[in-house]
Amino acid sequence: MIVSVLCRIVVIAAVWIAATEASLAALGYGVVAVPVVTATTYALTGIPRRRAGLTRSARGALGVVELAAWVIGRSIIGGIDVARRAIWLPGPDIDPEWVAHTTMLETSAGRAALALVANLMPGSLTASIDGRLIVVHTISPSVDVAGALASLERRIARIEAAWSVGGGA
Repeated sequence: MIVSVLCRIVVIAAVWIAATEASLAALGYGVVAVPVVTATTYALTGIPRRRAGLTRSARGALGVVELAAWVIGRSIIGGIDVARRAIWLPGPDIDPEWVAHTTMLETSAGRAALALVANLMPGSLTASIDGRLIVVHTISPSVDVAGALASLERRIARIEAAWSVGGGA
């Protein structure tokens, strides 16, 4: 358990340092944010009952880094899209719609993580979650919410497999 906590803290701290460009002004926030995010990973994936091993811990940590990079990349692309819709187009380019997605994630924590992180995808907002069905409101059919949800789901499944209570690949 201690190795698991330390591995997660190191990875999350490294992501924090990279995201803040090692700013001393952000250090105080990081002292709070890193343990909170670490605890959140356990709330979402559960506490391992058996030793995960270095390989599984590293695989899970890399999955978290990959997920964070994916969310940041989607945010940049979404920000550009929002600017395009707001500034460069002669009129608003919105046509809101609902997208229903049936997830294959096994745990309720994984499904909750999918619904919560989906809110970070530009142009989308999770409206409801009922078992395996997640309904997302999107700004326009041109926003590929279904593809983004499928991609996000695969990333969360890899993290769950590495850090889950019951083990995994």
